[in-house]
Amino acid sequence: MKKIFAVLALCVFICVISSAQAPAWHTGNPGFHPLAITSRGDSFWICGPNESIASSLNGSEWTIHHRAPSAGAMLFGIEFFSASFGYAYGTGGTVLFTNDGGDSWETKHFGSDTILLASFSDPTHGLVRTAAALSYLDGGNELHPIAQPEDTLKRFPFTPFLVALSPSKMTVVLSEGPYSESGFLATVDGGKSWSFYDPPSTGIKDLLRVDGKYWATGHEVVGKDKPGGGYGVPMATFSEDGAHWTRTTNEIHPCHWENCGICNTEGCLASGTLLIDFFHQATKYSAIPEGALTAKWASIGQTICTLNQSITCASLGTAANVEASPDVSMPKVQTSPPMGTKPATGTLRCVSCSLEPVFVDQKAQGRVTVHITLQVGTDGTVEAATVEKSPSDTLTKTIHDQMVSWLFEPPSKDGHPIRVKNESDITVNVIRSK
Repeated sequence: MKKIFAVLALCVFICVISSAQAPAWHTGNPGFHPLAITSRGDSFWICGPNESIASSLNGSEWTIHHRAPSAGAMLFGIEFFSASFGYAYGTGGTVLFTNDGGDSWETKHFGSDTILLASFSDPTHGLVRTAAALSYLDGGNELHPIAQPEDTLKRFPFTPFLVALSPSKMTVVLSEGPYSESGFLATVDGGKSWSFYDPPSTGIKDLLRVDGKYWATGHEVVGKDKPGGGYGVPMATFSEDGAHWTRTTNEIHPCHWENCGICNTEGCLASGTLLIDFFHQATKYSAIPEGALTAKWASIGQTICTLNQSITCASLGTAANVEASPDVSMPKVQTSPPMGTKPATGTLRCVSCSLEPVFVDQKAQGRVTVHITLQVGTDGTVEAATVEKSPSDTLTKTIHDQMVSWLFEPPSKDGHPIRVKNESDITVNVIRSK
């Protein structure tokens, strides 16, 4: 009998250990390198090289809905405006539209420049951002550059977010640069006129469309007129026109740690391990397992999926303590170049290749030059990256992790796809952590 109990105890012990060591995240294989992810109803949707578009109910088993018969565009943005209408966009001015919930997709081209950001309310109304310009569609197939107000566009050349709310209502966040002043450029007449609203003492972290309204998140400074100056508080506000905004009455206190951002219709990240949804009724909190989360994520119910070199999914948990300071920082977001940037030339043409403006490290400080090597595949994604001559292992890893998410237009020579190896020295700004 003692032996039986001993065996049972051993089995229980092994099961507990196995459960504790089981990975929280599991990796799926959609058959291509996914570059963007979103959710619609009860399914995940991804897109990537060669105009590939696929969906899944669980993040593990994928159905291909569209793929170019030959070398097609790289798609790095996909969204659904409604249950039936959606769009994906990418290189060569390519936009794919669906009007049947993703079952079929129609390819259109708006010029030949790579589309960095886009938002559509239907196939003939929306916003399009290329390296050179910010444009809109007003019911036809021709893009119209937004040129007014000219002084505002010159002062705020970055466009981190843009949203088409309806054929007549569209809004763009204009910014001076990362972590700088920003405001809302909006139209309510389909692009005939544009007005700019610069909310005082406010930093905008995200802008998106939820249930027919604009939602913006970030922070604002209050009490500036009091002794000792002001202090920052989290902000979540909604609008129907991009000019008049109402603060939510839902609880957003956890956003004070890192300012809630990297949002979609299912909520925002309050930290690298906390998802908060204040868009709907009572605020809902979910815990995200550590280890895999990137800035490209989507969720359905209690499942979250994120993109790295492939697609990785996990179950959301119950947030035990939403007041605790997060131990895992927010994922890093790739930023688009300022308006007016000339399209890239040469064999290796960058689409999204940004690094943090300032790195924090325990060993280094000042301007640091490192040597990087990139291996870019035929689909324009980074297959391998190395960082040399860095003063610390931490800085090496941080730069490397951001480099592997860089995107390039698919390289070619004489009309044939090729792999490209590139070496260069880059200089980054580093401050020593306290």
